Amino acid sequence: MVSCLLLQALVAAPATAEGVDGLQRAPVAAVTQDALGQKGDQNAQTALFLPFDAQTGIAAFWSGPDFIVVADQPVPAMMRASGGTGVFSGLTVTVLDHATLLRIPLPQHPALRLSRQKEGWQLQAPEPASLQKKDGQTALAPSGAAGGGAAPASAAASTSASAPAPVTTAAATSATTTTAAATSASAGSSSPSPSSTVTLSSTGAALAGKLSSRGGGGAASLHTITAQPAPGYVLFPLQQPGHEFELPDPATGARLLIATSRTASGGVAQAQHAVGYSVRPTLEGVVVEADADQIVMQGTAKGAVLHAVSLHPVPVGLPLPEPVTEASRQKDWQWFGLQEASPATLAAEREEKLAVLAKVSPRQKKAATFAAAQAAFASGAFQKAATLLADMPETTPDSGSASAAGSATLRPEIALRAASALLAGNLKGAQALAAPEWISLPEFHLWQGLYGLYAGQNSQRTAILLAAGFAQAQHYPAPLRDRIAPAMALYIARYGTPATVRMMEPLPDGPAYDLPRALLQAREGKTETARVALENLTASDDAQRAAIARTEIVRLMQDADLIAPDMAADVYRKLLKGENGASPAPADIRTLTAVGLAHALIRNGEPKAALSVLEGLQPSADVPEDVLAEAYRAALYRLVFNGASASLGLPPGSEEELSVTQRTALVAQGLPHVPDGAEKAKLLLGYGRLLLEAGHADTAATAFSQAIAMQADPQARAEGEELLAQAAMQAHQLALAQMALDHAVSPLMPDDLAARKAYDAARVAQARGETEKAQALLAHDESDAGLDLRGQLYEADHRWADAVLVVGRLASRGLPQDGALTEAQRALAFRLATDAAAARDWETLHRLKDWLAGRTLGRERDALFTLLLRQMPRSAASH
Repeated sequence: MVSCLLLQALVAAPATAEGVDGLQRAPVAAVTQDALGQKGDQNAQTALFLPFDAQTGIAAFWSGPDFIVVADQPVPAMMRASGGTGVFSGLTVTVLDHATLLRIPLPQHPALRLSRQKEGWQLQAPEPASLQKKDGQTALAPSGAAGGGAAPASAAASTSASAPAPVTTAAATSATTTTAAATSASAGSSSPSPSSTVTLSSTGAALAGKLSSRGGGGAASLHTITAQPAPGYVLFPLQQPGHEFELPDPATGARLLIATSRTASGGVAQAQHAVGYSVRPTLEGVVVEADADQIVMQGTAKGAVLHAVSLHPVPVGLPLPEPVTEASRQKDWQWFGLQEASPATLAAEREEKLAVLAKVSPRQKKAATFAAAQAAFASGAFQKAATLLADMPETTPDSGSASAAGSATLRPEIALRAASALLAGNLKGAQALAAPEWISLPEFHLWQGLYGLYAGQNSQRTAILLAAGFAQAQHYPAPLRDRIAPAMALYIARYGTPATVRMMEPLPDGPAYDLPRALLQAREGKTETARVALENLTASDDAQRAAIARTEIVRLMQDADLIAPDMAADVYRKLLKGENGASPAPADIRTLTAVGLAHALIRNGEPKAALSVLEGLQPSADVPEDVLAEAYRAALYRLVFNGASASLGLPPGSEEELSVTQRTALVAQGLPHVPDGAEKAKLLLGYGRLLLEAGHADTAATAFSQAIAMQADPQARAEGEELLAQAAMQAHQLALAQMALDHAVSPLMPDDLAARKAYDAARVAQARGETEKAQALLAHDESDAGLDLRGQLYEADHRWADAVLVVGRLASRGLPQDGALTEAQRALAFRLATDAAAARDWETLHRLKDWLAGRTLGRERDALFTLLLRQMPRSAASH
């Protein structure tokens, strides 16, 4: 209809500056500040106070051109710090459900100082003049582009009076002198020295370097985090450890394992590299970049423990000891008092030991009690063993011992106490099995897996530990084997990967393994065989086994589409209530049944009801924490992505009757139950779109920011940044919108996303009055939204002829040749008419009149359109 007008080429976005992942330290002057914000001027230090209380741990490190501070608690008050002034003017704050992320663009990597204050932390960026020699110490100059390899200077000698006294490196490693000396010797040093630095070896062992005193005053240096290797793991000791969690690196998307500290620890001095992971320099806390998925970080009272969980783990720490082939020489057999004997013989020995215990003198009672507990445990009397050990005085470790579990003389007692408590149902009494020291003993990986099973820990990691120890359990004496092996087999059959399932082949015979055997048949696609087996098990004399079979058969039939979701939900409800002759599900099976009911409700289109069922459920042996979280995630997905129901083959349900406001409220309540990660990021993007639809632009911007922080894929992050820009514009936050657009970069950005980004950038330019820039950005945008905005820009500048060309193209697409017009089409037709009249483009106005062919634009617009037509010269009107 109207010819296309070519405009200027699209303006390319500026490239992101590259940074260096190196940290420097400088002396810290004590600073007291009771409020959030910056202080200082252009000629002095610039400081940012972070109001994190004593219970909040932090980690601080470089990520490309940005300095990152992560707190392990959500601190909404930090949102007020976004967009500061001075060196911190680019600060953005993202508050997650379980953490707070601060991102400060500092492409030149200036020297930064971080100190613990009475009510928080002080982050300082000194001016170059303040980095000169002062009080006997010399601070480092900024690293610039090539400073990553600079050695760290001595850290602060003067911190806040409320900060704990620094612990020297020698004291931190006193418990591992022998290991430190051996590792140091292997690195070419005969003995540890204050100036030596040993990085991680090929087996993953590490000893962090010690910082030497510097300057004429000989001031003492602040301690740093010294990695302590042990067989199978590396401990990063922290005086007051915070929490551990995962986040993608904002610059690269790499998987970061982060451990925070609640007090000043000095951070990690230098980068260290090993197989499958690397340790980054930090100003505070521990940050590990994990290349292998099997690398995990575990929190303990002594600090963060890094190890690998896999059937074929990469080497972390020192080499594990060679496995002992003779059972009687293995530590679990020795410490538990196990022996190859019949159940009758073991029971007789138990009674004999109990009889001896009743007659011994007080001096001999402790040893006799331990021997009786061993005999009770070996015979399967786990509750009796736990009772005996509870009555036996617990030995206190020496004051110099790192922990009870770390004392060789106490390990048999601790191991037997924990294992007896675990099998007696006392999970709290079994917590010692979660200690990292057991990683060094391959015989006890099985027991760590059993603890994970009963504690409801991550199913994939637990299944690996159980599968690796399944053959070991099969060689235990019958009373112990029959207690743990069927539960292990059931867990692996339910949650294990194909690789872990193969570790059980062939599955032992006997009724104890009928339930896991049926689940494995279902996984292999033998649906009818599995159904018959489960039907038979519902009549089992074992009430727990029968209850599990009743729940599992409903899940099997639903997964095979043998029953509809509403019917499955009805059956689950009856199982929970014990209707139709079935006894109510036992307490320890109710969680499994309730989660099955929630999934049935989700598939039936009732996510609100599903969330009600899930409320209050806790992880258990049958429903690990990640499986419970997946149920929450599925319910929230149904609420957020309701429009995808048909494409997913799901029936329409009652959630379609919920308003957008009701749906967003339900999602907000359920989000804390979903762990951070890519799946939650996808959920947050959909949630943010719902919020935009409901007109809550500020809350939507928060959701998009959270999604970006959890997303590792560059393209997905770019999409999140573009959505954040949209929300920020709706919330009239132009600076945030521009920052999001600057961050929206991806090596392989799809054309549609690039077009949306250009359109958003043009809108920001328009809002700032930069019309020419906006037009240049839209030069190649032929989308409806792009043409609409270009038309608005031309109309605002009274460039009517250009406006007619752009709006005319839009009208040629949007106005049908016949039939009634919608309200949007009427408005578009009248807009073209007014633009044409203003441009005195009578030809376009005449063609529009013919195209409309008498169709109404509405009473008022019809009258105005008639007036416009009367303005046409007779020659144009008769044309």
